[in-house]
Amino acid sequence: MSDIIYEHPLNEKIRTYLRLEFLLQQVQCLLTLADESQQQSFFTSLFALIEVMDRNDVRPDLIKDMERCESQLVLWSQHPSVSDSKLQTLLQAAVRMQSELLRSGKLLAGLKDDNFLAPLRQRFSFPGGCCYFDMPQLQYWFHLPMAERQTQAQGWLNQVELASQAISYVLNFIRERSQFQSVVADNGFYQQNAEQYEMLRIKYQAYQGIYPTVSGNKYRYAIRFMQLDADSARSAAATSQEFQLACC
Repeated sequence: MSDIIYEHPLNEKIRTYLRLEFLLQQVQCLLTLADESQQQSFFTSLFALIEVMDRNDVRPDLIKDMERCESQLVLWSQHPSVSDSKLQTLLQAAVRMQSELLRSGKLLAGLKDDNFLAPLRQRFSFPGGCCYFDMPQLQYWFHLPMAERQTQAQGWLNQVELASQAISYVLNFIRERSQFQSVVADNGFYQQNAEQYEMLRIKYQAYQGIYPTVSGNKYRYAIRFMQLDADSARSAAATSQEFQLACC
């Protein structure tokens, strides 16, 4: 069995970034639109993405974070052991995305006002699932040539490509700030001061039969390992567990 890396956000901004990263990966994987079930999943994920971005104005946060990344890269450039070529590539990307974010308007204006997506989005929000008798236009759309559907779907995703690149850049920058260190959770429990960290990354092995739950904020966090139990659904791990932790 392979290692599992669990990531837990320690503030609301990173929580939103991780949620958007997950949804962007989902819609990208479903872009082939190979069958009707995949098509339904694509629109479900796309509308969830629109909802999260509409509810959270990520553009100002992304601009600030790109500025922080740029400042940190400039600081690192003064260190003799840092690879200058790699750093310059990262720095150029940060400057480019920051400039594009400053020039861009609302990141979702086109998707929210799309004549095809807007009525579908309302229908997909109904409880109980979606059926073609609610959305005959979606049934018609599915019978268009696959290449035509994929081109249109890619056009929708292109409208969030800048946000996707910036979120990926910032999250990867945060992830690279810390390396994994081996620690032990006594009786399955571990706690520590957060020291203004933004994200916890927990690496553990699947064969251990446990999974982590995290509570905390930017000041303090606690990790408790749980195991699935047939009777009570889950129970706390009773033995000490070794795992790897990166505080980013």
